[in-house]
Amino acid sequence: MKKRQLSRREQEMVEKAVTWVCRDQGAGQEDEDTRQVAWAEILSVWREDPGSFQGSAGRGWERAYRLAGQAVREELGHRQRQRYGEISLDAPVRGDAETTLLQLLHSPTGSCEGSVCLWDYLSRQHPDVQRAARAMLEGETPGQLRTSCQWSQRRARWALRTLREAMEEYLRIQ
Repeated sequence: MKKRQLSRREQEMVEKAVTWVCRDQGAGQEDEDTRQVAWAEILSVWREDPGSFQGSAGRGWERAYRLAGQAVREELGHRQRQRYGEISLDAPVRGDAETTLLQLLHSPTGSCEGSVCLWDYLSRQHPDVQRAARAMLEGETPGQLRTSCQWSQRRARWALRTLREAMEEYLRIQ
């Protein structure tokens, strides 16, 4: 059995529902990943029982909205766990070293020469990596960095991962 395509009106209705779900769950309207999760849930209910979206009862909409909200919450929770599990400034820079990324970036007992060398090394990195290093020194969290730079989740994750790799390389060449 061939599934019919959504009409333009139906697409607009689903888009509005996705917007409501994302707003209610605290996801940004420009967050394409959570919007996509919400779309997928709503469409799965739609494909299962398109007739439930007809009429004044709207039981299909209620179910779709509930499931989409749950999926968006799970996506946001997964991101939160992933962000703090993968990018920890308190974790050792390398497995065999006790130095953390934050200590390496901001060592109050470090020498002037060491600081100059570190910042010279960082100045040769991508501008996003430099911005991430400065933000960490200023005490910003990864979430605050993403917000202040208006970066996507993917871009912020890349910048922080690249910063970590640069710091590991810095330790090797030091």
